[in-house]
Amino acid sequence: MTGGSAPPTSPPPSRAQPARTTPSWLGSAAARLVAFSADHPFLAIAASILLGAVSIWFAISHFAMTTDTDQLLSKTLAWRQQEAAFNAQFPSQGQIVVVIDGKTPELAEESAAALADRLTKQGALFTSIQRPDAIAFWRQNGLLFLPANDVKANMAKLIGAQPFLGPLASDPSLRGLTSTLSTFATGLAAGQASVQELQAPASRLADALGDVEAGKPAFFSWEGLVNAGTPDPHQLRKVILVDPRLDFAKLEPGSNASHDIRQAAVALGLTPANGVTVRLTGPTPLEDEEFATLAERAQLIGGIALFAIITMLWLAVRSVKTIVAILVTTLVGLSAAAAFGLLIFGRFNVISVAFIPLFVGLGIDFGIQFSVRFRAEQLSGAGTVTALKASGVGMGRSLTLAAAAIAAGFLAFGPTAYIGVSQLGVIAGFGLIFALVLSLSLLPALLRLLQPKAPRKAETPIPLQRLDGFMLSHRRLVVGTGVGAALGSAALLPLLHFDFNPIHLRSPKVESVSTLFDLMKDPDESPNTLETLAPSLAAAQPLAARFAALPPVEGVRTLQSFIPTDQPEKLAAITDASTLLDLTLNPIAVQPPPTDAETQASLAKASADLATAAGANTTPAANDVRRLAAALGRLATGSPDLRRRASNALIPGLNTLLDQTRNSLQAQPVTLDNLPPELKRQWMMADGRARVSVIPKGDSNNNEVLRKFTIAVRSVEPNVVGTPVGIQEGGKTIVGAFVEAGVLSFIAITLLLFLVLRHVRDVAITMAPIVLTGLLTMGSCVLIGQSLNFANIIALPLLFGIGVAFHIYFVMAWRSGGEHLLESSLTRAVFFSALATATGFGSLWASSHPGTASMGKLLMISLVWTLVSALLFQPALMGPPPKDAAGAG
Repeated sequence: MTGGSAPPTSPPPSRAQPARTTPSWLGSAAARLVAFSADHPFLAIAASILLGAVSIWFAISHFAMTTDTDQLLSKTLAWRQQEAAFNAQFPSQGQIVVVIDGKTPELAEESAAALADRLTKQGALFTSIQRPDAIAFWRQNGLLFLPANDVKANMAKLIGAQPFLGPLASDPSLRGLTSTLSTFATGLAAGQASVQELQAPASRLADALGDVEAGKPAFFSWEGLVNAGTPDPHQLRKVILVDPRLDFAKLEPGSNASHDIRQAAVALGLTPANGVTVRLTGPTPLEDEEFATLAERAQLIGGIALFAIITMLWLAVRSVKTIVAILVTTLVGLSAAAAFGLLIFGRFNVISVAFIPLFVGLGIDFGIQFSVRFRAEQLSGAGTVTALKASGVGMGRSLTLAAAAIAAGFLAFGPTAYIGVSQLGVIAGFGLIFALVLSLSLLPALLRLLQPKAPRKAETPIPLQRLDGFMLSHRRLVVGTGVGAALGSAALLPLLHFDFNPIHLRSPKVESVSTLFDLMKDPDESPNTLETLAPSLAAAQPLAARFAALPPVEGVRTLQSFIPTDQPEKLAAITDASTLLDLTLNPIAVQPPPTDAETQASLAKASADLATAAGANTTPAANDVRRLAAALGRLATGSPDLRRRASNALIPGLNTLLDQTRNSLQAQPVTLDNLPPELKRQWMMADGRARVSVIPKGDSNNNEVLRKFTIAVRSVEPNVVGTPVGIQEGGKTIVGAFVEAGVLSFIAITLLLFLVLRHVRDVAITMAPIVLTGLLTMGSCVLIGQSLNFANIIALPLLFGIGVAFHIYFVMAWRSGGEHLLESSLTRAVFFSALATATGFGSLWASSHPGTASMGKLLMISLVWTLVSALLFQPALMGPPPKDAAGAG
């Protein structure tokens, strides 16, 4: 048998039993359409051009796409309604979270204040800009939230630093600093103090001035100097919450706002070189950067996919003219499907737009099936028109049944609560109608006009002949192996993991994701809290206690959490320090800024005094004092610019420390009545209901941690809301949608096949390989550790559609009397169609977006098993054609 010939036919069926036929309407209409298009190619092409032109015009003029992922799941779901009701009362703040890390506490505070002020003044792109830790309440009462012993220790350090802070408060300049150092040096020389007492400030100041002299950024912390220790990490990090105006018509809705924030930070010099890191995270940057990651290698992936598809088309049909006809047909159908989707839904979403690869994959398959059959008819000596009409007769039933079955499978997604895939299913389902009609009209008309040359005769490869013989002579072995593999894969299904956490689909290399992971290390910063409402604040306290007793819970917040404990003891310590330091921090008179000459003189004097105080002492402390004396001497003899840079490195931080200290010493008793109104609004409703927020313990980015946390909290209060509930319930909704659609698809396709094929066995041998493919794919995922996720699960409809089509082609050929199908043109068409889809869309594996890459991987795995099922398992399952086969076509 030659490699491109059509499947041979069997003798006419015996009159003793009815022929195994398919309804005539299934193939006759398709055959007539192909014949009409072959006889009237200009009319068919003109109609297709009109369809394509109208579709393109409509699609371009009405194109709309939303990147709002909040619209992907039905809002009628119970958990979404609970979430919406809670968010209506307590709107989330900070769609963009600006995280500012400084080398020193003072630098972090100054940077956050400057950036917030700048953004407020250019707020056209923002609806809200807030610094939660900068409101007067926290500035004044922040110390009360520390343990009592820590408050006392801080006050003792402040009092101990009184001799140092006093002169600086009355003269916050280089002159004031050096005058203070001269006073200390005089005390050292008189034996009133030990040189060790000056070692810490001397060492730190000498290091900072050395950096200034070397032209490097100097990071000097007065907070660290006063408290004689390493700053708390919370002091080095500040957060600004920004709510931007979003443009969901753009791929990155918040990109303008994010760009504005980054530009403002650069303009203010808030860069790592200057000791400040500004990063963005939050819902908006996370989604924007995800879309940016998706587009990052889009051109490369698109180029690979196009090259792969064209290469496989060439290997399948070996004709440039035929390839052009297939691609033109596919593009016209794609434009029609796009226009239909916009007409029905008004806009695409980030899921429904995936109809493009679905349509291209299946449209090209239809084109390959028809064209390879056409080339086989040419190979037998038929002219172009005769070969086209014979192809219509031979492939009409198969293509029509495959299109109907796949469309039914896609449309089964319509009723599901996963809106994104629901719309995808409807667009793809009806799009298959365009693909079928165009494959039976425009494609034959183009082939008639282009007149591709008939292929050369070629023998079927020996390996295929041997494989075909082996399949038919060892049917029980092959089928048994397939059944065994299916059972083994089914046994692995309980181990199949669905990763419900969408953050795992994002690249950890992008700023928003890495910043979020950084924040999640601190339970106080975790976004994965669970929220609920108690009837009153009094009722919230016992509920909070029950939550706090749960092992997976780190802590619980209510409005009562903002009432510090042990206030009398803490306030007493603060009041004592305030009394002692009042005149120190709030001098009656503050000296005017010094002239450069005055600064020079004070620097020179301090240098000489410190050198005298250090004397000939060789201790480390004395060495540090001498280093500082030398640095001050060089500063005194240096340029005015050098002194200005030294002042900029030291004095702003001093002023920040003095302001923060003055505020913290004004702490007052905190009660529910005097809590700030904006704080109350975040935790209490007007009707008295109180918010309860539960914080997870451990790494809340770990799925198991999040799952246990959610289960535990829900055991106390089932109706909690929050990110963990949204993540897990969203995952259940999506998985449920695919299960529901899968069941509906299976039922619909089975009923359709039974209606057309009319034999239970024929339906069974069509559906069995599809089930086998699915089981083998899932089993392979378990073995290689590939979990299902929100991204790669979208590939399943395409895989299901391709599998259904392939198996229908084989069963229809087998029912028509086809023998040795592995040696037929049908196998060639199926093989290269699968390779075109696999290599084309498997190129997604190269994406830098983890979710998209996993989709490409799943596509490759499944298409390999689809070929195995179609080319090995199904021929053995079918065996010789039935004696009552209906003959060719």
